[in-house]
Amino acid sequence: MKFLFRALTLVFMVALGEAVGDRMRWTRKEMVEIAGYGELKLSSVILTASLLSSSSHPISGATVGIMCHTGHRRRSKVIKAVTNDFGQFTIDLPSDLHAIPDLDKACSIKPLSVPKPYRCSHKIHRGIKLVSSSNGLRFYTAGNITLH
Repeated sequence: MKFLFRALTLVFMVALGEAVGDRMRWTRKEMVEIAGYGELKLSSVILTASLLSSSSHPISGATVGIMCHTGHRRRSKVIKAVTNDFGQFTIDLPSDLHAIPDLDKACSIKPLSVPKPYRCSHKIHRGIKLVSSSNGLRFYTAGNITLH
């Protein structure tokens, strides 16, 4: 009798599981929404700064990079940007760097290459500072970076 009860319970559970399983199949879009990642960007980290010469002229066409310490003696790859005509640049950090604790202490900006007329010591590392944060959008700045 006990065996029959267990066997019927097992058959019932398998049948119920298959019926529920048919309803529980999700589309890719539904899975992305449920998991909270994928094509939907949940947060953004934007970094802005300006690159100036020692005479306070904007340096256009310079390549700058941001590097973040991700812990365990590892650093992230360098995320690069090129300055515009006003010496300004904007970097949208990749999402794998958004969760770094104390991002302002872990990341720094460095000029990587400077056009010939502005050749000078570009061995400068500048930290970043949080300017604002709301609704999953954080803005950081390094201010004006002056090369000497």
